[in-house]
Amino acid sequence: MIVGHVGVSVFPPLLSRRGGAIQRRIIELARAQRAAGHQVIAVSVGEATGSVDHHGVQVELLRCWSGLPLRHLEFQARAVELLLRRGAELIHFHSQPEGARFVRGRVPTVLSYDDYLFRGAAGRLFHGWYRDALARFDRLLPCSGYCRDTSSQYWGLPDARTHVLHNGVDLAQFAPDPAARARMRTRLGLDGPTLLYVGRVCEQKGSDLLLEAFAALRGRRPELRLVVAGPIGQFDQRGDPEGWRGRLARAGARYLGPVEEAELAAVYNAADLFVMPTRRWEMFGMAAVEAQACGVPVVASDGGGLRETVPAGCGLRFEPGSADALVEAVQHLLADEDLRRRLGEEAHRQAARFGWGEIARRADAIYQTAGAARLHWSTVGATAAQVAPVPSPAPPSTLRGKPC
Repeated sequence: MIVGHVGVSVFPPLLSRRGGAIQRRIIELARAQRAAGHQVIAVSVGEATGSVDHHGVQVELLRCWSGLPLRHLEFQARAVELLLRRGAELIHFHSQPEGARFVRGRVPTVLSYDDYLFRGAAGRLFHGWYRDALARFDRLLPCSGYCRDTSSQYWGLPDARTHVLHNGVDLAQFAPDPAARARMRTRLGLDGPTLLYVGRVCEQKGSDLLLEAFAALRGRRPELRLVVAGPIGQFDQRGDPEGWRGRLARAGARYLGPVEEAELAAVYNAADLFVMPTRRWEMFGMAAVEAQACGVPVVASDGGGLRETVPAGCGLRFEPGSADALVEAVQHLLADEDLRRRLGEEAHRQAARFGWGEIARRADAIYQTAGAARLHWSTVGATAAQVAPVPSPAPPSTLRGKPC
């Protein structure tokens, strides 16, 4: 099969050294599909128009001339026409449903998504427009069961059209590595038990809870260390308006900023525990899966997609928003080295569920059904006026240090 992937219309492009979570998902899924025998073309925005061969995946870069928001439509329209000219038999869109309008039913289409509100979808003005765009896809692919349930409730999606396609993890890149652990701990000056957080630094992700819990834990265990990696703020913020750098420094945390892709696995390996204290709207928990692939047990909030990615036996979950519950969970694991070791081993095995080879096989099964029956939403009964908007979730990470 000739599979076409359409990326998002904002930077960074595919193959960037600091590509976002969506960009990484596209290129890693494309590589797994190429290894399975498909011909794969991935289209991305770029500084200049051109073509790159990446491990057999043809990456097409398009320079767009429109500014935002018109660039969203320009990129999607040009990407669709390019793929159709190249003979794509199915087009897989990622997080931008606008593109299905340009396909006009010529080939089957599927849409992977994390944030299901898209741009402006929560407002009445665009709600119906986006719902119509979603109706044009043959299959809708939320990243988790939680994302499926919340998005189906919001949009009134038919069960037969909606299939979970989890995000994946590169099991060759993210794996237990004692040598990398020793090097990174020496480089960072880590001489005690170490907690790690990788993700956006903001209240939605529970960064304030993490600092509060770390202060309490350090009062009991002064040798404890905290490493934080990732960009500061929500997606529409620039700089550090809430003073997170100062707050991290005063707490005694080692802040690394966004981490280069080549260093990320070593950072995970340097940790004794990975902490993910998200308050709400965690659709999947990619960083938790990467930590588990490196054999690091996870302490995560008990909500959203983390209930799928951090099951019992791979770590501990705690009440979302409770710093006291986070302290108790971390303290319990720090005090029991044997339990921590067992959970780390099981976490490593658990992460294999999300290997890209397995995700590609799941995608292939969905592709095979995508064009078999074009379902009609007239049977659903929900209209834009009948579906009440829900509070907007945090969008998926676009800059990794990464996330989310």
